[in-house]
Amino acid sequence: MPERQAFRDAINAYNEMDAISRGVMFIPVGWEQTLPGMGRPQSLINEDLRDCDYFVLILWDRWGSSSGDATYTSATSEEYAIARECWNNSEHSLREIAAFFKAAEPRQMSDPGEQLRNVLDFKRQLEQTKELLFSTFDDVSLFQRQLQRLLAKWVRDHEQGKRGPANKLELRMPSPEASATGLSRQHQ
Repeated sequence: MPERQAFRDAINAYNEMDAISRGVMFIPVGWEQTLPGMGRPQSLINEDLRDCDYFVLILWDRWGSSSGDATYTSATSEEYAIARECWNNSEHSLREIAAFFKAAEPRQMSDPGEQLRNVLDFKRQLEQTKELLFSTFDDVSLFQRQLQRLLAKWVRDHEQGKRGPANKLELRMPSPEASATGLSRQHQ
């Protein structure tokens, strides 16, 4: 998924153009950085997620594979549930959750298959519950601009002391199929 690299590129560019000069640095954190160890792999990824201050979920046509926990429909759904749990806990540093949906191609919509159907169901659920305002995009450059605008907002919110006392901001990018992401910001 090229959006994974676009995610990192957008963060690095934003750090260089604005964040660092304001005493902030965003650090993308993804499943790729999770260290190996004993236990269910998703549990190890979840521990990294719990250290993040921001969670970004990027979905297109894949909901993801099993996390090894039958409670969840995929690793993506488990990561989203943990992010919500952290966000709802006032003692946790997670400040915000954001979701981006890449538009599916028309040919995919005629016969979406199980993976895309799960993504569409999740998007419909968000629309119905109105618990999270999400953004959509159809090209990577639009996604990068939207992400950089979001980073700028998070820096302003941090400077104004909104939503908790975090010492670092992490963007998380756990599962390889979907792209749940976290962000870490460190004070300079």
